[in-house]
Amino acid sequence: MEIMNETDLEALIAKEKESSVGNDARYMLGKNLIEGSFPDKIKRNELKGLNWIKEAENRGHLPALEYKTYYDIRFEKHPSVEKIIEGLKKCAKENNSARACATLAEFSHA
Repeated sequence: MEIMNETDLEALIAKEKESSVGNDARYMLGKNLIEGSFPDKIKRNELKGLNWIKEAENRGHLPALEYKTYYDIRFEKHPSVEKIIEGLKKCAKENNSARACATLAEFSHA
């Protein structure tokens, strides 16, 4: 399977605007822009990637919500603990995320 480039993913997003496929593409494009995982296909651009993640999150994409929550934990200068805990609870409950459950337990223990 070949990795899609940025242009291909943006075309897929435009074609599948309201579908889960479009949200998956937004998430994957955002994640790859932030991380720079495939620099020959998608050049690293953290700000643009974060915008794609936020758009997928706003459309109800749970993996994007979880990604953004952990991004905020690690990189946000002034993180909102309430927003982080809310995101973790939603991921734990609706997406059965073991990682979110473990992080919630760490917050409770602290």
